[in-house]
Amino acid sequence: MIYLSLGAGVQSTALYVSATLGLHGVPRPDVAIFADTGDEPRYVYDYLDTIEAWGRERGGPRIDRVSHGHLSADALHPAKGARTRFTAIPVWTHGQDGRETMLRRQCTREYKIAPIEKHVRRLLGVEKGQRLPKATRVTALIGISLDEVQRMKPSRTWWIENTYPLVDARLKRGDCERIVVEAGLPMPRKSACVFCPFHNDAEWLQMRDNEPEEFARAVKFDAAIRDMSKSGVKGKVFLHRSLKPLDKATFRHDGQGTLSWAGECEGMCGV
Repeated sequence: MIYLSLGAGVQSTALYVSATLGLHGVPRPDVAIFADTGDEPRYVYDYLDTIEAWGRERGGPRIDRVSHGHLSADALHPAKGARTRFTAIPVWTHGQDGRETMLRRQCTREYKIAPIEKHVRRLLGVEKGQRLPKATRVTALIGISLDEVQRMKPSRTWWIENTYPLVDARLKRGDCERIVVEAGLPMPRKSACVFCPFHNDAEWLQMRDNEPEEFARAVKFDAAIRDMSKSGVKGKVFLHRSLKPLDKATFRHDGQGTLSWAGECEGMCGV
């Protein structure tokens, strides 16, 4: 079985287009899978609808949408008896040296990778709790381009092999943009949760100035997670690296102010 991990960003859209049209040696997957955290920006859901319509017209692989749950709701209101999921989000806090530090990230695995793998098991006809046959082998097509090779990682699941067709074809982000445009699709924006702490200042500014409702959602969430003492975190936590409330943070117009996606992101959300 072959599946395509679809994030609805530039690279994974180019990968889907290439798979549909038989370009650049990209194999055709049995299915493309989008993992929905419940907190994607509105434009991501709209763009996913656009890709689906484009694919149907051209006989492309079907797109399945899966979800582990609503990430922000799970973080703020964990199920009774469950541990809090605050720590699933890589928020910022004061480190022991007094400088900002980022907490461990679990959201990519819990809300992107795990639900995709669970869905693949269903497609393979494997029941919950049932072991996969030792001969099971699944290929995952991941949308990472040549200029982002540092994001490439082997699968932690023994029966899945991560492959990177865009890298194999020596395609960079600019090439992916050209593939999308030449296919007649609008240019996608980066796919990531509204409140993702990996947003740089340019992205926070874009949201604040042009998508005020979504920025308000991020501000509300930022305020709600401030106290994580029940999760064992002594200091206050923030979405922005400045360790200031999001609506009080100063965003630099050069787009800096937080970690880069290329250096830190696992490549499952914003591709």
